[in-house]
Amino acid sequence: MKNKDIGRPLAEARRRQILKIINKRKSVTVQEIAHMLGVSLSTVRNDLNILGKNGLIYRTHGGALTKEKFNPEYQKSISQFSEVKAKIARKALEFVEPNDTIFIDSGSTTLAFSEELIVSDIPCHVITNSLYIINTLIDAENITLHVIGGEFRKRTMNFIDPEPDLSKYGIFKAFMGISVFDRNGFYVSNLFEARFKKMVIDISQKVFMLADSSKYGKTSTALIEKWKKDYILITDKKVDILGSLVIV
Repeated sequence: MKNKDIGRPLAEARRRQILKIINKRKSVTVQEIAHMLGVSLSTVRNDLNILGKNGLIYRTHGGALTKEKFNPEYQKSISQFSEVKAKIARKALEFVEPNDTIFIDSGSTTLAFSEELIVSDIPCHVITNSLYIINTLIDAENITLHVIGGEFRKRTMNFIDPEPDLSKYGIFKAFMGISVFDRNGFYVSNLFEARFKKMVIDISQKVFMLADSSKYGKTSTALIEKWKKDYILITDKKVDILGSLVIV
């Protein structure tokens, strides 16, 4: 009992310190906290799990994000099928090579992908229009981050420019988020967002769609694009599409 009584205040003080770090940096990985505090990875994971259960942070697969910058609607979408999204993200990471120039789209699965990218420590250039992705990657040492501006949309926490100059980036691979999809194509709910995504897809040499199978068989307001043979969908179940299919 005596040892437990001694250990409890130390653990609570450490968690308060971790919370301060997360609120200051907005996003952090397990490895970063372990290095800063000089504790084991398992200790950090346990502390983050406790902070997450208490509603003080948003727990991600590879670390944590501050709650104050994230809206409840988006947090709900992130929590749904989180394990499946993490698997899809890890599979998508296999297509990233050192020094790639990649676009990471807004979305809960692409956010999980950006977290995996930090853990992998792969040096690369990332272009994004998502504030969530920016906050996640901002302190990643091996990632050069490029931000596309435009009108800021609070619901999705991303920037949309109706006439972006994307040609200057030389995007090699695009990792896209989509709202829903069916055997004919993939969709979002906003016409401006659909147009922006299509522009990114059109200039990218390789296109990867990251979506769990719960989104299959549905349509939405705006068609982004119809499936093409060279598009790659990374999902968790076999579905009927024209492009290549990678199942986690």
